[in-house]
Formats: sequence, C-alpha cells, structure tokens
Amino acid sequence: MRASMKEGRDGRGGFTILETVIAMCIMMIAGFGAISLFVFSTNYNSGASDRARSMAVAQERMERLRSTPYTNLDTLAAAADFNGKVTVGSSNAKEVDQHTFTVATTVEDDPNVGNSKQKRITVTVTPAVSGGWAGAVSLRMCRSQNVVGTN
Repeated sequence: MRASMKEGRDGRGGFTILETVIAMCIMMIAGFGAISLFVFSTNYNSGASDRARSMAVAQERMERLRSTPYTNLDTLAAAADFNGKVTVGSSNAKEVDQHTFTVATTVEDDPNVGNSKQKRITVTVTPAVSGGWAGAVSLRMCRSQNVVGTN
C-alpha cells in the first residue's frame, strides 16, 4: 500500500481532501506560469510584425531616396507626402489589416566630412499603436555627390 493512500472502512483506498487541494494548488500555479508565457509570446509576436512592417516602409523610403538625384534630396525629404503618417496593409471584404506608422526623414551634411559633398540620410519609422514591444526602426545611409577632382 502507498503512503499517500488511505484505506477506508470498506477497504477502498483514496486521497484525502487536503491532499487533493494541495495538488490542485500546485497544478494551478504551474498553469498560470504557462498562461503568462503564452501572453508574453503573443505580445512579442505582435511587436515583431509591427517591426517588420516598419522595416518595409523604411526600406521603401530609402529606395526612393537612392533613386533621387543628389541635388533634389533635401526637397524630397522635406515633402509633406514623404513624412508624417503612413497607413500600410491590406483591405478587402473579409479582413482589414491596416497599421499606421509615423515616418521622419532627415537629410544633413555628414559631420565626418569637411564639405557638403556627402549627405547623411536617416529614415525613422515608428508604429503609431503597437500591441507588442515594437519600437522605432531607423535606417541610415550616406550619399555623395560625384565630383571630378584635379589630379
């Protein structure tokens, strides 16, 4: 006979109510731990989705800046349709999956170079509302003007 089993008057063995309550409490504590991990992973995955969309928006803006002539960089970066709120996602009859992002673009002379022939461009995309832990995504590149020098 096991130590935790008690034998009743009719010869049947079983657990006491106290043992059952203690076992249920231990199982409940373990279950709450698993639930908290599930909630954490759901929020983290939501944030990863927002970061991926932010990266796509930032890359699209960088490609537009790469294809722009060097002399027009400041004009494009200051344009109202290039900065501000951007809505990205699909919208069809069954599902609407749109997210809003804030885009900020800066074009400045590179402080590491002593002249204005090189610009440092930074595109920062921030999710407007995030269910997870998505922060801002920043991409930075340098562009230089092709100038033929004296030899």
